[in-house]
Amino acid sequence: MGQSYEMKIISVSGIHWKPNVIHDTPNLYVAIDIDGKTVYQTNPSRKWVAMWSQICSLSVESPSSVIALQVFHRSTIGKKCLAKKEMEIVQLLETDEGQKDFSVVLNHVEKSARGTPEPTLVVRMTAIGHVQAAAVALANATQDIGILPNTSSAVGRVVNTEAGNNNDLLSNLGTVLSRLTIIGAELSKIHPYSNVAWRVLFSVYEAVQKQTETDADVCRLVQTMADVYAFVKDIESASEKITRFAKTIDALVKQTEECALFIREYTGHGFRVRLLENILSEDSDKIKGFVNVFQKFGESLNRGTALEILYVSTKALAMVEKTTQTQKLDSLKPVDMNASLRCECLPRTRQEIRDLITNWLTTPPGDDKPGNILWLSGVAGAGKSTIATSISQYFRELERLGAFLFFTRNKSDPADVIRTIAFHLARSNTYVASAICDAIDKDPALIDSPIHTQFQKLLLTPLITSQSHIHGPIVVVLDALDECGNAESRRTLVSLISNEFPKLPPAVRFFITSRPDSDIASKFENQIKIAKHLLDITIPSGLADIRIYLDNEVGELRKQQKLGSTWPGELKMDALTKHSSGLFIWASTAAKYLLHAYDLDQAIESLLNKGLTTLDDLYAGALEVAGPWSDPTFVREAQAALSVVILGKTPVSAAMIDALLVPKHSSSCIFDRLGCVLQWAPGQHVKILHASFSDYLTDHGRSGGEPWFIDPSILEPQIARGCLHILKKELQFNICRFEDSHIYTTKVPDLSERSTASISPHLLYSSLHWGSHLAVIGSASPGLAGISSATPLLPDGLLTDLKDLMYTKFLFWLEIICIQQKVVLAIDVLETVAKLAKDYQEEELADFATDAVKFVLRFAPVISHSVPHIYLSALPFAPRESKVRKQYSLWLVPSKTVDIQSSVSSQWPRLQATIEGHSSIIHSVAFSPDGNHIASGSADRTLRIWDARTGDLLVGPFNGHEDEVKCVAFSCDGGKIVSGSYDKTMHVWDAQTGKIIGVPLTGHTDRVNFVCFSPNGKQIASASLDKTICIWDWDEHSSECNTAPLVLKHAAPVRAVAFAPDRDQVVSGTGDPTGSGDSLVQVWDTSTGKPVTGPLEGHTQYIRSVAFSTDGKYILSLSHESARIWQVCTGAEVIAINTPIGTDAYSAAFTPNGEQIVVGYSDTLLRIWDVQTGALVSAPIDGHSGAVLSVSVSPDGMRIASGSGDKTIRVWDAYQELSTAIKVNAQYIGANDQEIMQMYHPGCTGHTNTVYCVAFSPRGDRIASGSWDNTVCVWDACTGTILSGPLRGHNEAVLCVAFSPNGEQIVSGSNDTTIRVWNVQNGTMVAGPFEGHSKQVSCVAFSPQGDQIVSGSSDSTVCVWAVATGSLVCKLLGAHTQAVRSVAFSSDGAQIRSASNDTARVSVTQTGVLVEGPWTLRVADQAYIIPFSPDGQLIGAPETHGVVQVLDLRLGDLTRLEGHTGIVYDMAFSQDGKWVVSGSEDTTVCVWDLETRILVAGPFEGHRDEVFSVDFSPDCRQVLSGSRDTSIRVFELTPDDTLKGAFGGGSLCQDGWILNSKDQPTIWVPPWLHHGLYFPQKLTCNP
Repeated sequence: MGQSYEMKIISVSGIHWKPNVIHDTPNLYVAIDIDGKTVYQTNPSRKWVAMWSQICSLSVESPSSVIALQVFHRSTIGKKCLAKKEMEIVQLLETDEGQKDFSVVLNHVEKSARGTPEPTLVVRMTAIGHVQAAAVALANATQDIGILPNTSSAVGRVVNTEAGNNNDLLSNLGTVLSRLTIIGAELSKIHPYSNVAWRVLFSVYEAVQKQTETDADVCRLVQTMADVYAFVKDIESASEKITRFAKTIDALVKQTEECALFIREYTGHGFRVRLLENILSEDSDKIKGFVNVFQKFGESLNRGTALEILYVSTKALAMVEKTTQTQKLDSLKPVDMNASLRCECLPRTRQEIRDLITNWLTTPPGDDKPGNILWLSGVAGAGKSTIATSISQYFRELERLGAFLFFTRNKSDPADVIRTIAFHLARSNTYVASAICDAIDKDPALIDSPIHTQFQKLLLTPLITSQSHIHGPIVVVLDALDECGNAESRRTLVSLISNEFPKLPPAVRFFITSRPDSDIASKFENQIKIAKHLLDITIPSGLADIRIYLDNEVGELRKQQKLGSTWPGELKMDALTKHSSGLFIWASTAAKYLLHAYDLDQAIESLLNKGLTTLDDLYAGALEVAGPWSDPTFVREAQAALSVVILGKTPVSAAMIDALLVPKHSSSCIFDRLGCVLQWAPGQHVKILHASFSDYLTDHGRSGGEPWFIDPSILEPQIARGCLHILKKELQFNICRFEDSHIYTTKVPDLSERSTASISPHLLYSSLHWGSHLAVIGSASPGLAGISSATPLLPDGLLTDLKDLMYTKFLFWLEIICIQQKVVLAIDVLETVAKLAKDYQEEELADFATDAVKFVLRFAPVISHSVPHIYLSALPFAPRESKVRKQYSLWLVPSKTVDIQSSVSSQWPRLQATIEGHSSIIHSVAFSPDGNHIASGSADRTLRIWDARTGDLLVGPFNGHEDEVKCVAFSCDGGKIVSGSYDKTMHVWDAQTGKIIGVPLTGHTDRVNFVCFSPNGKQIASASLDKTICIWDWDEHSSECNTAPLVLKHAAPVRAVAFAPDRDQVVSGTGDPTGSGDSLVQVWDTSTGKPVTGPLEGHTQYIRSVAFSTDGKYILSLSHESARIWQVCTGAEVIAINTPIGTDAYSAAFTPNGEQIVVGYSDTLLRIWDVQTGALVSAPIDGHSGAVLSVSVSPDGMRIASGSGDKTIRVWDAYQELSTAIKVNAQYIGANDQEIMQMYHPGCTGHTNTVYCVAFSPRGDRIASGSWDNTVCVWDACTGTILSGPLRGHNEAVLCVAFSPNGEQIVSGSNDTTIRVWNVQNGTMVAGPFEGHSKQVSCVAFSPQGDQIVSGSSDSTVCVWAVATGSLVCKLLGAHTQAVRSVAFSSDGAQIRSASNDTARVSVTQTGVLVEGPWTLRVADQAYIIPFSPDGQLIGAPETHGVVQVLDLRLGDLTRLEGHTGIVYDMAFSQDGKWVVSGSEDTTVCVWDLETRILVAGPFEGHRDEVFSVDFSPDCRQVLSGSRDTSIRVFELTPDDTLKGAFGGGSLCQDGWILNSKDQPTIWVPPWLHHGLYFPQKLTCNP
């Protein structure tokens, strides 16, 4: 009858694609042929890496049947086979090697692909039975119903109707499938060929699913079949009816098979072809015959069911099973279990483990103890069986032993287990016995049924039925499960125990012992409802138990041999105990050896001689007799096998060792010989019995001259190479078959099962540890040309293997690393590879590994959460010139979500990590001496320690200060951190634990501004606003400062201090913001307390930061206005680097080479300056959204850490450029620092500071913006392209802009009190400056005719200007008493509306005479604009606490709109006055309906800082916003007042994920690209 298989087609990768030969877009599908006939094909996939996860069932006549796996591309001109593989089924099964998913390497068919790597098809293949095959067919049929196309035809009897005919046919087929699936399990009782059921269903399904047209007669035939099978509605009715109508159903099944065979032949090449060629009368007659016979089956079943179902059911059962005699419990034929000769634990031994077991078995299950099975595993000879016997006897005495089964190798049969358990359970409980007997009465043949059926009917159903009468626990003990048959014969039993036993009532408790054989361990380890305990032979109590045992055995021996009461003496007994190494089997064997010895004294001396000599002699002697060490082959293979045991990073099995060995050989025969020194049994880990054995083997002084010496410098790289070979063979794309990239990897429900199934133990070991085997290589490389003698010696081929991994499987390896949550490990390994490559002058490999480090570092936040996003987010966002991106460009997954413009940087960005965690501003950051950690101090009163590479929190928060933490510093050894606080104290902390060391350092009377350790770690310096520096002597032994500090007094508050690197000196910086003290730099001798250099003068503002250069020759000092470099020896100023206009400097640090300084500024930027020339070394580093308050440079000079007012810490590459931009289905505008960025990016323009005002043009096609960078810009509102600007002329911030009615001019008002008019097209100033206001101009507007401009100012006045002449037409004096926030002309230009924080009024344009008002307003002082509606009826009045207020000036009604969480800075009305838009301190933009008072759009997210300005487009389809983050955003609205775009309500969350409308993570955008990110409803103008 052949065999059935379920095959899952998962993915294909590596297809060579040549568009000019094949096609631009892939349209791939997989076709499967069996013996030359196509039996299945997948749906087409249009992805480069095609994934399906489609399941089909395959029927083959024999294992030698040939299967062809083919990948086709279908285009408009036909199909083309790209790759294929033909093999016998048996070969495919061998390829599986026991894994669930496996890869088949295909052969290229396309000539253009020859010479390229072969593609890989990943499939899963499982042998299945008839019911499973039917279920597969049913699933496929159900999936296909309703999706098949219909093609009309007018030939013969082809049905020329809608696709509904196909749907009806498939639906009827589905009915047959589902009903027959229900009765499938029952068919085996009555039908000797019951597997025909799946053949029926699969044949029919196969015939129908390929057709586009249907035959009316075939449809009628299948309909009739469905009607007949309708007698089965559920499993209960199926069982009864099958029993009753056994013969009828038997015939029905046979007829169904015959009918299906006919249909398959009739439609062998598809309905259309077969029907056109074979419209024959005999076919029609056959179909009619089939219809008639099925109708008779239906009549037969319907006539008798309702009349005799109850009575006939019994008679039918008797008829069917007339040869079976009803038997009771004895019919179960249980195996005799005589435990009378089994040994129990001696009193006082194994008490700890026995208590653990009995407590677990007698404790009801709960959340912490799920399930009803306890599995005790351990090595052979550990004493498991003795423990099991003791446990069974314990519960026997309590009359709670349900069953005790113990197995013996080669004698126990897994087929006996279920019925033997049932027999003993029945004897233990009368209610259980009654239920089991009922099951036997119903099915007397249970004894011969599969054990799964036995379990269901003899255990599960009876125990559930009786559970109310089971007063637990009833304990079932199964001892030595590993000796019950072999792995193959007990496979079903082990699966039952693992998957089905937990379904039994919790009162039935199972205690199981076994060796950790792989077949048992693989089932039990990942089953959460099985409790596991490993019997550890190395614990001290085990040796104590062995001593008790030996005392007992030797005591018996003394009695028998009439020996002295102290023989053989305590020393020898102690030696025997220690010699056992925790193995009871050794102690037992030793006792038996003595028992049968002729000369006991000689025998015990023989046992102990080896043990009482030196340990090295013992090991040498044991090894010497273990094998032929004179044979070079044995030596090589034994060394290799032992090296994995000794040098392996985790315990490994013999199978894993075999996989790691290069060249390959079996290690089992080696371990068989070394049983005297190793703990090993097949299927379990190989372990040394004692750590001293490893020390002996690897110590050249102890075993260097022996053939078993293990030289790590030679054998470690051999193990590494073995790991690399495994990686090359087994790594593959999407190794765990993740289907949904929206689910974080750690949230995948069956992640553990997927990982176990897809990642073999040796693949996991190799993935995690190949790097560590490389890292410990320590041998010299003598005589290698061009390579240092300190260069590690690598075996032949290792560098080639490294290249192969890096260039072909790096991303696949990274998948496993991320699944295991070991991203930091990847960084370490890649750095090791880079170093080795450099040592061997493999520059290309070194460059790739270095690039790979950057790849992992930059994308660690996403790949550690979601493995698919290695390909979906990380690879696409890597720079164009990234070596990883280039090498793996074929794996780039095209995305409809993200569009990366050509302006994306070709190099890696500077930003390496963004660290969040503090709840307030970051005052201080400091690198540890090794550069691996960063300490931070915050205004939230805490310290934290972070991983400098990944940004992960390592330690903290440290709590102890009572006020803001102002400063932190590491000790020279990195073991301690000192912190200073506004609470006037310092704390010293343990950097590993976060605990305070000693007591707080007190003595300052004001805030502590700066702290540092001396280079030798013996002193701490602190600077305070109390005008002193304290030098504290730190006692390492007492962990405190035992003496009063040395106090260095100053004339002004001290804000900074630093130790000299090479002498007992400190430098201090002083100053007072009030100007009451000088801003001076002073160098002090810490041994005398005297100044030695200075005071150094030059700063005009107080000094914030000081530092010595690494060589101690120079001093860096920083104040708001400049950074200065001084010579230490002379005090001469070397250079002064002025702070850029419009910003303040906060913190500075030398680079380690002393050639540059890094400075953090209030404009959110970091700048790196050359100390010799004072020039910028590179473009300013942009990324923070708040002032940069602290900077620190890593000791190697490669990284910069910065702490900011935005509450984040960022880690930067010190030497990389950043010029990036991305877009999300929209356009991007790059706008970089005009003053500085132009030197590095000449084509890049835009605002460099807060965007304070924005406005749409009258046609809505342009946007005007004004900024604190003193400029005006004009943008294309559709594309985001900058049209004009930045327009320069104002001397201070531009606070307001407005378009003329014709859109050709822009008016701007500034903090410099002037007004200017600009030409939109060419950016020239056409009028102004208009001077007349005495304070900042806060609002401007054109008249309807465009000939006049009205302006409002903080000087409380309103002015009207003639555009042509610039003359003042009218000035309203006294109209307002506070700053004017809004001005506007009436529609005819005759009147002016103006509003301040306290009043609003309408005046005559020419004279200023009051027409309406004044109206009293109550507006927040922080509000920048108080807008009028276009008709002048309404006025906006923002409130402090996030409330939008709208006042009806005529009616006096006040509307309050609540939703913002911060101050509302600006509002604007739509043209029809129905909506109002608001921008807030909370960084969001909201759109409100004034009539319903509800939020109709937003809050729109995207800005990184406060939103200062908003506006509506003229058509009300867009809202515009400008922000402190220097960006401008346009949010689109649809006509029906809702957001449009594929993302719906999606947004960018704080971790960088773009969420879809279901709040699922869709794509991850790295932090350095957030500034250029926006959604379908957004347009962004960013720097």
